[in-house]
Amino acid sequence: MEYSLYDCMLTKDNPIDKLGKVMNQKPKNFGNLLVNLTGPGSILKETESKAVIEKYWETIIDFVREGYSYHDDHITVNLDIAGVFEDENDRFDPSRHSINVSIVPCSELKAATKNIKPTYVKPNKEVPEIMKVYDWGTEKMDEFLTPGAALEIEGNALKIYEEIDGQGVFFINKADGVETKAGMPKLNEPKKLSLKVPALNPGQYRIEIRNTTRNGKILRIGISTAYYTVQ
Repeated sequence: MEYSLYDCMLTKDNPIDKLGKVMNQKPKNFGNLLVNLTGPGSILKETESKAVIEKYWETIIDFVREGYSYHDDHITVNLDIAGVFEDENDRFDPSRHSINVSIVPCSELKAATKNIKPTYVKPNKEVPEIMKVYDWGTEKMDEFLTPGAALEIEGNALKIYEEIDGQGVFFINKADGVETKAGMPKLNEPKKLSLKVPALNPGQYRIEIRNTTRNGKILRIGISTAYYTVQ
């Protein structure tokens, strides 16, 4: 696994702090999974393996639709509610509240990271730069995020080309590090992005823009210099 170091603007008391970010990721997909499952020496067949895996996820999705969380030896699926309730008599309103799903890896999956050997690589010279963040929900600049409302981000090298997996606009929770990816920006330009803020729990979030150059294959990461508040 390759990683680079970038300036950390979140710890202003120490201007030489750096943030480590995984670079040049080579993702595996469902096809790779089936090849490994059914390769030489395996008694498993591709058709049956595919059917079982798809049924596994269909069943978990059905549990979620029925309002259940889920746990096994590999993952835990949790449900929570985002949005502010006005008082104890207020009730869930889909226009103001949302139900979020989070997937947490269990101990065996977490332990797999112990086998990874990180290798330092020099960072890309030009990375996305976030300069202004305007939240239409509160009509405030560089302060708030409103789930479901429009958000405008201004800066440099912002455009998302979707050349490789892992690109997009991400919101990272300060408290637990959980990241939420936004949908593809409606306005997608080098100096400006316009997008819908995804469902987020109350708290503080930094923004990361991960993209490539046009026709590029190396992921670049731009990190906001501030945290933004979801009320």
